[in-house]
Amino acid sequence: MPTPCQACESTGSATKTLSARGIRLTELRRDVLQQLHHAKHPIGAYQLFDMLNSKGKASAPPAVYRVLDFLVEQGLAHKLRSISAYTACCMGPHSHQAAFLICRNCSDVEEIKGPSLSALAKGGFQVEDLMLEATGLCGACQ
Repeated sequence: MPTPCQACESTGSATKTLSARGIRLTELRRDVLQQLHHAKHPIGAYQLFDMLNSKGKASAPPAVYRVLDFLVEQGLAHKLRSISAYTACCMGPHSHQAAFLICRNCSDVEEIKGPSLSALAKGGFQVEDLMLEATGLCGACQ
């Protein structure tokens, strides 16, 4: 029996995490998350829809958007606003402040630990969400 790939294991781990939270991972949620885990680069929502639709697994773009929103809310995926794409969270299914290094040449994206929210709380301002996206050239493209 073949062993599952790391991406499939990540999807399985996410399924267990959601189950422990009392949340069901529907078939479409699992399919979207698995596509994100298998992707080499962030994927746009419509590109993701087309991939799933070609396999008969998604009926409409709004369904994919709802799943993506759910995965982001659950800490399983991130929306990269600067490139209008989604990527699976590589730091585990939890709420955290992430930062992304995005190569403008090869589209490679690396997730790193983001800055502390308390470091940004100045003058009584309460930070609720932070997404840091840095664009440049990765080491291989320099």
